[in-house]
Amino acid sequence: MKSTTIPKTDVKPTTMKLSMKEKISYGYGDLASNFVWGMATSYLLFFYTDIFGISAAAVGTLFLITRIWDALNDPIMGIIVDRTKSKHGKARPYLLYLAVPFGILSILTFITPNFSDVGKLIYAYVTYTLLGMIYTGINLPYGALMPMMTRDSVEKGQLSSFRAMGRSIGAIIVAALTLPLTNLLGQGNQQLGFPLVMTIYSIIGVILFLITFKNCKERVTQTIKQEVAPKVKHSIRDMFKNKPWVIVALNSLRWFTRLGLMNGVLIYYVNYVLDKPGMVPFYLTLLNIANLVGGAIAPFLLKRLGNKISSVSMYTIVVVLLISLYFVEGSSPIIFATLFFFANVLIGFGDPANLTMLGDAIDYQEWKFGHRVEGLLYSAYSFATKFGVAIGSAFVAYALGWAGYNPDALTDQAINMIRILMFGAPIILTALQIVVLAFYKLDQKHEQIAKELAERTV
Repeated sequence: MKSTTIPKTDVKPTTMKLSMKEKISYGYGDLASNFVWGMATSYLLFFYTDIFGISAAAVGTLFLITRIWDALNDPIMGIIVDRTKSKHGKARPYLLYLAVPFGILSILTFITPNFSDVGKLIYAYVTYTLLGMIYTGINLPYGALMPMMTRDSVEKGQLSSFRAMGRSIGAIIVAALTLPLTNLLGQGNQQLGFPLVMTIYSIIGVILFLITFKNCKERVTQTIKQEVAPKVKHSIRDMFKNKPWVIVALNSLRWFTRLGLMNGVLIYYVNYVLDKPGMVPFYLTLLNIANLVGGAIAPFLLKRLGNKISSVSMYTIVVVLLISLYFVEGSSPIIFATLFFFANVLIGFGDPANLTMLGDAIDYQEWKFGHRVEGLLYSAYSFATKFGVAIGSAFVAYALGWAGYNPDALTDQAINMIRILMFGAPIILTALQIVVLAFYKLDQKHEQIAKELAERTV
């Protein structure tokens, strides 16, 4: 495949192997993020409806409206990162300067003020919107940092795996410890317990972001000879001409929509369908341990089979396992938990695979159009992490509201809706991922693209 004629660029050497310390430190960034975003995906819907005191339908609207802003907010932040010039690089400064504000807003989001119903809703809108914005401000540069660290696809796969494992470990800690710590610290008062737990998580998150900043370095840089930086409108136009990026963006949105949906409905499913409220921490922890295992095995399968073949294979098996779960719901708890675990192992594999494809799509953008815009292209993934989770959570909230969900008076209609959300919707989303990934062709071309990029140095 012949590339477009473009100006030569200055690219620093990127073939060196990254140290284990740097890879682990990169994983700390998503561990830090998920002390907060794990709370948002696993507990915020439940917190708003059962503790904060907002109706399910109002929460659904809140999730959607606050995330619509991300359609503009994320690309804007991506463009800012691409144009950042500092002694710390393009992405790293934001890890340093926004870590503390991120922690503070995380705590404020889980405080229940003594306001009227309208006042509480306004407070929820303000804090959740600001949390989403500050999350973009620190997590988007963190994600864009990965393709700045190396151009090697195998190394990117390993970084993506450490990131996915960091996310899963954070989610495991949140799932296993949040409710017990909330009850312990709040002495039975969850309105007091939640912000106290969030304070602990935030302090740890700030420290982890600072470690990521200190140990991870930017190596892949570029100077366009004919202009200081590409015009924004040209970068956006070229972005949508980048077919691999479009596929990755659509795949990311579906992955995180399923994440938001499954995390949002799981607490209701265990509480009211399995009728085992004491098992909520177990199933949330099991889900995230499974995602951790999926992230850990990803580098080996990605290196052996490539991004597309391994992802499509895993998602096909996921569909079969989710269908099986529906039919074994009332049978042995051990069989149900085992199938649930393996389904989420394979789902967890998909995140590092998608991040690796995104890194390769960024290289493709440079090869095809002559400029690297890591921040702008990564904004699609950042947008998907929030908007996808918001869509999934909002869908759960609206569906429960439509079914007449009331925690004090459950109906058969509400129980059936919880089952549909637990099994039917994830099956459809996973099948759509398989369809989208069928069009991904970059695996066969990336090695040659990386070679040609290396030859364009002055």
